[in-house]
Amino acid sequence: MTVTDVSTRREPRPAMDRSIERVREDGFVHVGRADVLEHQSAADGDDFRSAWDDLPLDRELADGGTYRQRRYGRLRVRVVDGEPAFEALPHVAFRQDVIPLWAGKDRSFAPISEEVLLHTGMRALVGWDALLATALSGVTDWEVGLHLVRVVARPGAEGNPTPEGRHRDGHMYVGMHMLRREGCFGGLSTVHPERGGPVSLTMTDVLEAMFVDDGRVTHEVSPTRAVGDTEGVRDMLLVDLNPADTEAS
Repeated sequence: MTVTDVSTRREPRPAMDRSIERVREDGFVHVGRADVLEHQSAADGDDFRSAWDDLPLDRELADGGTYRQRRYGRLRVRVVDGEPAFEALPHVAFRQDVIPLWAGKDRSFAPISEEVLLHTGMRALVGWDALLATALSGVTDWEVGLHLVRVVARPGAEGNPTPEGRHRDGHMYVGMHMLRREGCFGGLSTVHPERGGPVSLTMTDVLEAMFVDDGRVTHEVSPTRAVGDTEGVRDMLLVDLNPADTEAS
């Protein structure tokens, strides 16, 4: 099944243009909800964010922790004349050899349903990533990996968004979208650009986002801790963008 979004066709996108320039200059950009949802609001709804309430335990953590829940899925995204078209791809294991902690391992995560993969909210966020990636690179055909991740901070036990520490993900570009943050503190994101000192910020708002040129920066996120005696959660959509293997199509 292929779905095409046409809402952005031929409309000026000043926020997108600013993001393109920031990534070209710095290797990354951090933006708020208004910039991501420049011409639509499809991702800004509880029905999409409720998908994070149905995530099984990530059993692939090297430290044996129970602080992370996760699903994984893939899309093919083609951008033609500013119109991203989305096609769900078969579920596969996930491999990330560029990170020593995961090198040589095929990690198996529960799949994301096609309903969620092609949800209007998913298409809004992934479409923003794909349009930005195409503008930066000229590539119009993308294989996109999608990670629905919830990090749980329990009283007396931290949640760890990046157990691999400071790292690159091994993709051409990576989009990071905040979907929910409740009952926790910490989670400081630090980006290490090619030049200049590290940049640190805490993503707290729904649909706040970061987009990185993965070959030009490294990044990490500090642990989260619960506020009071209840669990805190940090829900993220992580988007891996790589040129599609058109010969295999």
